[in-house]
Amino acid sequence: MRGWGIALLLAVCLVASASVVRASHKPIYKSSTDVLEPGTWEPHFVWLRSDYFNYMGQVWWQTYVVGPGLIDLLFLDLENFYAFRDGRPYQTIVPPLGPATDGAQYASDLSGDLPYFLVIRNAGSVTAHVTWTIFAEIDWRRWQGDPPGPTLNLTIERASGPLQNGSSWETTFDAPAVYVYHCNPHIDMTGIVEVVPGNATSTPVAVQIHDMGFHPEVIRVPVGSTVVWTNHDGTNHSVNLGILPGGFVVIPAGGASLSAVLGYGALAAAPAVGLLLFLRRRTRAVEGSSKKPARNWKERVDDE
Repeated sequence: MRGWGIALLLAVCLVASASVVRASHKPIYKSSTDVLEPGTWEPHFVWLRSDYFNYMGQVWWQTYVVGPGLIDLLFLDLENFYAFRDGRPYQTIVPPLGPATDGAQYASDLSGDLPYFLVIRNAGSVTAHVTWTIFAEIDWRRWQGDPPGPTLNLTIERASGPLQNGSSWETTFDAPAVYVYHCNPHIDMTGIVEVVPGNATSTPVAVQIHDMGFHPEVIRVPVGSTVVWTNHDGTNHSVNLGILPGGFVVIPAGGASLSAVLGYGALAAAPAVGLLLFLRRRTRAVEGSSKKPARNWKERVDDE
């Protein structure tokens, strides 16, 4: 009997240990806070393409407005994001959510070939402070240590040094190209600069760094434009620009498989997801965001 008891105890310990290891791997993709004036919007991209992680094609997101205000949420593929930005008819992957003060949605069977865009739009009449978090399901069986960052096999074409609070860095783009960039060491802080033919103005394009994010995160500028990044956070950040050969090639309509969407009702039927969102909302202010395990995140904070 004693032997069976010891075996049972060991089995329980192994299961508990596995649960702790699993829980330390957070499927958070990125998060930050937008400050939006009435009628304005800001996009945030999700690209389920990686040589390190095996993304499962499942994405969900949570937003809430701190204080007064209403928001709309639009989740778009690349082609429809272009249409939305250009003022043409567009179709969302999930039914638009809003106007509301909070929102949560889910989508699966997403392709990793091209980025998707979560557009947060101020649908109210007052300035809205919108805290958002995007999650992406990852197959952690491929997890092997510190991830290299969302470089997608891109060569870093140009980069800033460490930017302290109040510091700025600028660069001028002299040829059409698409740049995907990230911060180092905060690799879940990402952005896109799309340089297109045209005539640039003498006024630099400003990107603000605050709340562990780049704002705006996705910009399109004509050739000859100068972009200036300014850090307003209390921790150091950097800008590491990787050029994407050939730019974005839009997949024809119907080329990607999309699933049905789960809104608030279906999310409530998934306790694990709901609990995760609740915990993230409660801990976001002190934890920040990272694709790293909790242990490595703590070590990183201590190092700073």
